[in-house]
Amino acid sequence: MPAPQTRRELLRTLGATASVVAAGTALPGCAGPGGASPTANRRVATVQFQLKVSGIPINPTVTGLIQQYVDENFNSRHRGVRAIAVPTAGNAASGVVAAILAGSPAPLVLTGGGSEWSTILPFVAPLDPYFRQDNVQPSLWPSQLLAGMSTDGHLYGVPFDAAAQAYIYRQDILDELGLPYPAPDWTYLDAEKLWGACTSSKGGQQRSGGTIPFSPAGPFPGLALLAGFGGAYLDSSFTRCLLGEPGSVRCGEWAFNLLWSRVCVQGDGTPVPGLATGQVVFSQGADPSILWAVRHLGTTVKWDFIPFPLWPVRAATIGQSGWYSLNAFASNPDLAWLLFKFVCIDTGWARFYMRLSLAPPAQLGLMEEWEVLVRGLAPVLNGKALRYWREPAQAGESYPGFLYFKYQPATASAAVAQTWGQIWKRQLSVAQGFTEIARQVNAIEVAGAAAPPPPTTAQRVAAARAAHDRFPTRGPAVATVRPGL
Repeated sequence: MPAPQTRRELLRTLGATASVVAAGTALPGCAGPGGASPTANRRVATVQFQLKVSGIPINPTVTGLIQQYVDENFNSRHRGVRAIAVPTAGNAASGVVAAILAGSPAPLVLTGGGSEWSTILPFVAPLDPYFRQDNVQPSLWPSQLLAGMSTDGHLYGVPFDAAAQAYIYRQDILDELGLPYPAPDWTYLDAEKLWGACTSSKGGQQRSGGTIPFSPAGPFPGLALLAGFGGAYLDSSFTRCLLGEPGSVRCGEWAFNLLWSRVCVQGDGTPVPGLATGQVVFSQGADPSILWAVRHLGTTVKWDFIPFPLWPVRAATIGQSGWYSLNAFASNPDLAWLLFKFVCIDTGWARFYMRLSLAPPAQLGLMEEWEVLVRGLAPVLNGKALRYWREPAQAGESYPGFLYFKYQPATASAAVAQTWGQIWKRQLSVAQGFTEIARQVNAIEVAGAAAPPPPTTAQRVAAARAAHDRFPTRGPAVATVRPGL
């Protein structure tokens, strides 16, 4: 029989030869709308893919709405395929590696948080060949975020969210204290002064002026602050810690003094609860923060958005570090690419997700459309300075929220955390502690570089695939959907 050539013939072949066609057999870990386990019949190949969901409760209603969108906009256009969306929150790659190595069904498109990147990297496929095939331009996303998802000269992921972070602040409290609202070009010195003026302790009730992301254990370990002061956490090769540099030390001294004095508290991906209760006046946050503000502040208090303050050397804010990648072990890589395009490149899903979450989009080209859309969905946002969530990303001022060391990342990170804790307890000065962190981490990285060369990502994928193929458990491979479908 001649090889199928048309879309219809290819998808008919796909449906007839799927590895999951055993009638009545549920795919492990594949939850359908409302949590129901889908079954596969002899004409439909059922596959799953992960979708990043941030700030939205994952419940049957939300899952059902997402699957309805997938059914109407993907499954209806690809006969012979039943794609099941798996909404995930937090660090979503956990368990995927084990499933891949065990030969169990795993999602074709993977997603997760930045801290999982070094773990999942050997199990995802390079995107470059697919980008060339369909003329996809990396300029769709901020270059700074793509740099953190590239290695060995290849791109392995794209960001889940390209928004910059901004601050939400309580104007009503500033009114009460007789303090001015900050100007959009406020500096770190203005912020320090204003936050200090808001800080108080009355009757055992502590109020802090603001939040800053400055913890190595948090999802955003001060990377934007360090860059703003002319310092850095590590170099572009991910092999040299730069905390001992003058700009990094200066940043650390500024940040630790604010935290020690309780003028600021730690903040990371969402506004701290104290912002709603008035225990904190300024709180920075990531993609769920806009929906959080609508829900928790609404029209009950007077509030607005303000950008990160201007740092002494350069403007810098935090960019999101969640990612989407292709499963390198997908039995049908071209179907995986179709799903990847559906989630990451085609604009339909992005628009649906903006409506569902109010979160800014991953693609820079949709930023201004997003601002108009969310104002229409949530009238409370009319008059709010939403532009501060998009402008730094558009201007190239957003820095990755997470970076990892190339050699022995867990050991290096543990060394950072231990000495960072000594600084926090004031057992070491910031200069002493940061210098010691750089010494320890750089010794770890040098030792790693001097060891036998680590396998490249391609070599690790090949080795894992060989081990996987020795213990096949998933049956015959699904027929390949050729590029260009």
